[in-house]
Amino acid sequence: AAGPEQLAELRTLRHIVDFMSGAQSGTTTPEGSAAPAPFGGEPEATGGPRGGIGRAQAALVELPVPDQLVGAYAKGSGALIVDDGSELAPAVAARLTESGRHVHVLRLPGVPQRISGVKDHALSGWGVTELAERMELVLADRISLVIDLSAAHHDEFADGTRRLAHTLLVAKHAVEALNTAADTGRAAFVTATRLDGAFGLTGVTEEHTPAAGVAGLVKTLAVEAPKLFCRAVDLAPELTPETGAALLLAETQDAAADLTQAGHDGTRRVGLGVAEVPLPLHPLADIPEVGPEDLFVVTGGGRGITASCVTELAARHRPGLLLLGRTPLEDEPAWAEGVDDAGLKAAAAAQLKASGEKPTPKRVEQLFRAVTGAREIRRTLASIREAGSTAEYLAVDITDAAATTAALAPYKERVTGLVHGAGVLADQLIANKKASEIERVFAPKLTGLRGVTAALDTGRLRHVLLFSSVAGFFGNRGQSDYAMANETLNAWASSFKQRHPAARVTSLNWGAWDSGMVSPEIKAVFEERGITLIPVDTGVKLFTEQFDAARAADVVTVLGPTTPLSEPERPAATGPVTVERGLSTLTAETVVTDHVIGDAPVLPAVAALGWAIGAVERTAGTEVRQLRDFSVHKGIVFDGSQPARLALTMTTAADGVQVDIRSTDAKGAPRPHYAAVAVPGTAPAPATVTGLPALGGGRDAAGLYTDGTLFHGPALRGVRRVLAEDSSRLVLECALPELRPEGGAFGGTRFAPGTADLLLQAGLVWVRLVQGTASLPLGVGRVDLHHPLPDGEPFLIVVEPAAGGTSTTASLTITACAPDGTVLTRFDGVRVVSAPQLAAKFIRG
Repeated sequence: AAGPEQLAELRTLRHIVDFMSGAQSGTTTPEGSAAPAPFGGEPEATGGPRGGIGRAQAALVELPVPDQLVGAYAKGSGALIVDDGSELAPAVAARLTESGRHVHVLRLPGVPQRISGVKDHALSGWGVTELAERMELVLADRISLVIDLSAAHHDEFADGTRRLAHTLLVAKHAVEALNTAADTGRAAFVTATRLDGAFGLTGVTEEHTPAAGVAGLVKTLAVEAPKLFCRAVDLAPELTPETGAALLLAETQDAAADLTQAGHDGTRRVGLGVAEVPLPLHPLADIPEVGPEDLFVVTGGGRGITASCVTELAARHRPGLLLLGRTPLEDEPAWAEGVDDAGLKAAAAAQLKASGEKPTPKRVEQLFRAVTGAREIRRTLASIREAGSTAEYLAVDITDAAATTAALAPYKERVTGLVHGAGVLADQLIANKKASEIERVFAPKLTGLRGVTAALDTGRLRHVLLFSSVAGFFGNRGQSDYAMANETLNAWASSFKQRHPAARVTSLNWGAWDSGMVSPEIKAVFEERGITLIPVDTGVKLFTEQFDAARAADVVTVLGPTTPLSEPERPAATGPVTVERGLSTLTAETVVTDHVIGDAPVLPAVAALGWAIGAVERTAGTEVRQLRDFSVHKGIVFDGSQPARLALTMTTAADGVQVDIRSTDAKGAPRPHYAAVAVPGTAPAPATVTGLPALGGGRDAAGLYTDGTLFHGPALRGVRRVLAEDSSRLVLECALPELRPEGGAFGGTRFAPGTADLLLQAGLVWVRLVQGTASLPLGVGRVDLHHPLPDGEPFLIVVEPAAGGTSTTASLTITACAPDGTVLTRFDGVRVVSAPQLAAKFIRG
């Protein structure tokens, strides 16, 4: 992504397009005055929309237990485990070898050999040449899966940072071979950490936070190498190595290729998302307002965006400010005195000629930047003082811990705030990354932060704001090291907040700033790609609002639109795709335990329907709004004869995705259970239902669950009232808390099996009222998903007869709608068969 300085150098539209579609060759840019990586989309704003700009908070999103992709990896392909010395490595290796794969283990420096039955390789040190040689040797052996373990805990922050950089170099050497392997099956780069099962967002020790940075690498690799399966897995340390290995390898088989992060804490599986409110992880504290008695250290604050932000902070709250930067603040040379910025380059060239030195563009630029940098710092200091605050500038390299400690020693006992805005960019594709570039990016962001906080009394800090970036939160092409550093900042903020709950601690994941150096042509390119730039005055206002009492709970915050700029273009699946899942854990879900006919639980038809919807959405990465021809061939009865596993096969056709759900009988023959045709991306036209009765009328419907009409247990009893009933129309009032069996595996974006089951229940009620008999659903001709059904709130279900019924079957149109008539979900062509022999079983169930 381009910072203002880089964008200013792109002279033609062709250059702009080329730049934005691919990273430049190792350009290094001061990030303090550059725009963080841009990203596009519409925001879910909590700070009030400002022309597409808003504020959102990091959120943990519950994920379904993953469907397992059958035949994911090519037969005969192997796996590489980067062994960090943790107990996870032997457990992962054992499971891989048991599955029949040949396994290579690359031991990091100092890790002893302790895994048998694998091809062992040891690194004697952290040098790049030895790593390249070992990786070349290993990858030649048909490797399709690389698992880089960052599960071992480090005693020092610097050790974790070094390990983080090494992971990027492992990915660099693996990309080409994995891309080749992807031509014959899945090829995957997977990382594993043992933070908290939540990507470090619940707070881990400071020394462990660099491990969180691997997620930034994985998200960026997913963009740069869309053929690869990329996943960052975080396992809670409480999980045993064997359990962690099982969960990790299940992730490598996940059919959902678009997901890049998954966390496991032993009770649930989560991903990273955004929400309106912060995670409720820390107790609310009464944080004092910023005032003149406060003294802030500001890194990278002498120039650029950070300077604009703290200048406004000075105007609003008048704290003292210590600006730290590397630029020496020396007296202006004689040749530059009285020369405005526009004439400086000519004056610099003249000075070089006069001194006998050749005025090369590089030397002219060096002199020019030295003078303009110092001028900008002086202007910043003047603006802060004019705003009513005190301001000092300390020229210090914050990556030098000793120098930083010495520079801040006179102020240590007075500092109460920190704004960490220092950083550099060195954009480059992962395959071409150099260790020196990684170090340049990590140094100010990570080493610098550690050096500054080590020089301060952190117990006195009441306000800590870090400048992070959406490049880390979402990943961005060409910015792997920058993404990793910023993901580390997010975890560091969570860690610091856990240790200092009475302090304001926020990592601000900025979008792209419109700093005034972006030309109309470049803005047009951003707009074409749906990217909203943050105007300086808007961004500054967002920054200063973070010091309001209402923002005290923010810890990891996204500012700007809340969707990524760079998204992978996944290759379309060729041929049928089959996924599997076991049924053993499903038997404990209330959607099954409260769906009993007679003595045996039965899998609700809507659960199979929901699995079809969810599987297609997760595999294809496209929302399903419509299905056709859903049929029940043979339901699943949990009476001891049920299959251990179900297989779902998706076959792309011209009119949609054919979904077939089968099991395998004792002789190995397939046994069909359910089928449907999903139509991804097709949205039904908006619709309304008229002439509806008001909520709360009619008669109570509780008796329907006890008189043999319905057999459902308490968790599925959502039919509350019968509002209207005759042979032409039945209207029911319903409400039911949403059920998410297996973490949502049996549902989709607009479909939850518990509330959807109420539509089929309504069909059974209609048959009982009109034909006087119990019944069961056989299939649905078409499913239209307009909006999700309400979670626990009342809505209406309308049942109307349709053509095609017989003396023993009914054909119905069943519509769920809001009280105002807005259609939420519609089942057309619902086929229900009379089953009078089940009435007694319904009552018993």
